[in-house]
Amino acid sequence: MLSRIFVVLLVLGIESDLARAQPAPETHLDWIGYYTLATRAELAGTGFKQDGPGERLNDLIIPHLQPWAKARMEATDGIADDTGQVCLPTGIFRYPNMAGRFLWLPERDRIVMVFELINTAGVRRIYLNSQHPKNPIPTWNGHSVGRWEGDTFIVDTVGFNDKSWLFSGMEPHTEEAHVIERISRPGNGAFMEIAITVEDREALTSAYTYKRYYKKQPDTKEMPELVCNEDPVPWKQFRNEALKKQLDRSRQVK
Repeated sequence: MLSRIFVVLLVLGIESDLARAQPAPETHLDWIGYYTLATRAELAGTGFKQDGPGERLNDLIIPHLQPWAKARMEATDGIADDTGQVCLPTGIFRYPNMAGRFLWLPERDRIVMVFELINTAGVRRIYLNSQHPKNPIPTWNGHSVGRWEGDTFIVDTVGFNDKSWLFSGMEPHTEEAHVIERISRPGNGAFMEIAITVEDREALTSAYTYKRYYKKQPDTKEMPELVCNEDPVPWKQFRNEALKKQLDRSRQVK
């Protein structure tokens, strides 16, 4: 009798562990996969368009900067001050929007986005059925919570540190940065559309919004390994040259 009870409890325990490990039904299992930023050719004829593609996103952001933020941007050295040049994190604002490639992996209590540039973009966790902590510890990617509204996934992110840029134009932000994303799968699920709104009451005069489209890749295609600056010598040379220019200028001022 005791052995039968033990077996029953063991089975129930295994089933409980499996239930925790498996994605919940509302995580949309058909979204699982590898995505890359959609090209102009892939979007042709669909009616979808990247807002401010490439470097033109800077043109969208800069008019929203407060005077101090614009002055900080203009005083920043794009090489010497770029953390990504030495394989440190750059936050979620730049890489996913410029040339984003990522895995979308749903779990029962969160969505995990693993970015191709693991050193600089890292891994992002979007928690389901959760709330932001009252005082989140500032991090590069912030604290994200998400919820489903039908087939649209709404993500709210706060808790950023102020070390990253809003994009490649070196636009600064503060710890007050707040990002809202509305993620859907238009085109019969062939694409992932992310409508992004960025707010920062300390660095921006008003919020800005734009869209990005990502193409879901066939299941047979795997995300490649991409190591940041596998040969760091050239990048160190670039950085040293930039720092030398700053040092020379400081000597001239003296």
